Amino acid sequence: MKKELLLASALASTVGMAGIAEAASATFSGHTRVGVEGENPETSDSDSVSGDQKSSLSFAISETTDGGVKIATGFALADEGTDEVDSSGLTLTFTDGSSLQLIEAGSASGAHAVSVPGAGGEQGISNTSSNNSAGGLTVGTGADALGFDYATAADAFGIEGFSANLSASFNSDVAATSGAAGTATLENSYAVGVTYKTTAGDSTVTVGAGYNTGEHNSQTASKDNQTFHIGATVVTGDLTVGAGFADGDWVADNEQMSGSFMSAGAKYVSGDITFNVGMSAGDAVDESLGVVGTSSEDAVDSVGASIDYVIASGVTGTAGYTSTDTKK
Repeated sequence: MKKELLLASALASTVGMAGIAEAASATFSGHTRVGVEGENPETSDSDSVSGDQKSSLSFAISETTDGGVKIATGFALADEGTDEVDSSGLTLTFTDGSSLQLIEAGSASGAHAVSVPGAGGEQGISNTSSNNSAGGLTVGTGADALGFDYATAADAFGIEGFSANLSASFNSDVAATSGAAGTATLENSYAVGVTYKTTAGDSTVTVGAGYNTGEHNSQTASKDNQTFHIGATVVTGDLTVGAGFADGDWVADNEQMSGSFMSAGAKYVSGDITFNVGMSAGDAVDESLGVVGTSSEDAVDSVGASIDYVIASGVTGTAGYTSTDTKK
């Protein structure tokens, strides 16, 4: 209780706006995952089995003005015991249900990427740092911390089941201009994302799509971030199936990439047991900044499955297997 009151006092004293109550509300949540992971890479004889422990703790702090506007912020601690902290900026939620996120707002495009079912647990084989294949539907959707993301209320523009986000970030002074061998840093970005949810018979269909563009501080890069994604999920009773696709250009560090990503999967819930299966395929042609893309294509293909079992309330056991093929 003392920790909660201290957090509340900190927000109330920092905000300092008329119409704010004397003490803000604070909540926290978290999880810890403990297990064993084995890897069998074909590129070497060094099979390995190791313990895997991951924890996080998140705090949410909010207050509502006399006019009904909710002001919220928060932060998360990943792998408690380290100095890693992820702050969530500042979000204003208006009385009509729409919201405006300021600082660390992120990309409107990434906010509408559908959640495609796939193998659960902490599975994964480390890829080489030189393989720049697209790794998800949100590839190329970065944003500077100085920006905003506006989200409509549900059933926006009178369309039942429709919602949208619009975001932008502006920071042309983020870093000195990079040369051909330098590290390009994202400056300005603009994005839009939409989701439409409807029912068809006994099924609930959700379609999400987004477009993101970003400008970098490099004078030599011949590409900037221009990516789009589209995906859909269908829920029928205890069965969920989904698929997604992303494509475009993006810049990272001192390289520029053109590539695509697709994923598909299914989830079935039977009482306390959940079955997951999924596959993904990512690729990219990567070159140094300003160089025409003529190199061989990087690729990462993955297939996996897992079973989750609810042992007790708040405690779930997971067993899974994933096979990953890479090409550089």
